[in-house]
Amino acid sequence: MTDAPVPAPRVVMVTGASTFIGGYLVRRLAQQPDIERVIGVDAVPPTKDMRRRMEPAEFIRADYRSHIFGKIMATNEVDTVVHAATSITDDHWPSAATKDAIVFGSMRVFAACQKSETVKRVVMRSSTHVYGSRAKAPSLLTEDAVTGYAPPGHARDLLDAEAYARSMARRRPDIALTILRTAPIIGPDVETMFRSLFERPLVPTIFGRDARLQLLHQEDALSALERAVVAGRPGTFNVAGDGAISMSQAIRIAGRIELPVLRPALGLTVSAIRGRASFSGPRAHLAYLTFGNAFDTSRTMAELGFVPRYSTRAAMEDATRRAPMEPTISVDSITAVEQRVVSLARRLATVGTR
Repeated sequence: MTDAPVPAPRVVMVTGASTFIGGYLVRRLAQQPDIERVIGVDAVPPTKDMRRRMEPAEFIRADYRSHIFGKIMATNEVDTVVHAATSITDDHWPSAATKDAIVFGSMRVFAACQKSETVKRVVMRSSTHVYGSRAKAPSLLTEDAVTGYAPPGHARDLLDAEAYARSMARRRPDIALTILRTAPIIGPDVETMFRSLFERPLVPTIFGRDARLQLLHQEDALSALERAVVAGRPGTFNVAGDGAISMSQAIRIAGRIELPVLRPALGLTVSAIRGRASFSGPRAHLAYLTFGNAFDTSRTMAELGFVPRYSTRAAMEDATRRAPMEPTISVDSITAVEQRVVSLARRLATVGTR
């Protein structure tokens, strides 16, 4: 991989443009004065509202798993590619179809980039799910923590997609490859499986466990991708809000009520509470709700120069306050009770020292 300066992006192509992350990234990049054209690509057309928000960016309906993707890239002289199509799993559990889109779609995208005569920068959105969740995981996972560990399911698919990207970079050292591993995203506008757990007053949790969570606000996810496109540097980076909270704290912040259940009953319980016909979360997601994860983001701050605006706690609070879901117990009332308890404890401590 070259250390030479990468030219500023002129024509940017974004895959997965009909998803929240892809669509809003297209919108942000289209507002950059130094970028001449932004082209969104997706096999599914965006909603009318999303298409309106994308303007003046262009949208091309095409399956990036087909050979036509490379032709579009060549015809438009694309110099920067953002592979954001991995965000198709944000609002539903991964399936065989999403596996095909992520693994084989990524293979096609990076093969087209490798053959391109104009592409000089590639940005891939991956996920911290690649680390898996387990009891003996390090307290803070660095970007090298996947060595020697192969998590199952969706995480394995993302690792395979990353491998295709790195293979491209080895064969084309003149292409700057940036991989962003984003923590679970939460916010008032983006629909994710994690946020959906807090839509109802009762939040099922695994009995005897209190998973450690490090989250990423939707605005920080978009800002990190935008920076990687405009002024990023090659490398793999963890992107997450500062600090971690426990699952029980997240439930309290959201003003919900915790419902501990045995692990085998979690799927049925979530299904019943959400009013859905079925719930079949894969083992990897059950492991996440059991153990959680926390990440080392020092490389991101030092090398990529990106510092999230929202901490994990602030992201959870903002999602709760502004999301279209009424809390069972308001965040303000919980904060007021906490302040009274702290004040009382301080007074008692003062009395005890006299």
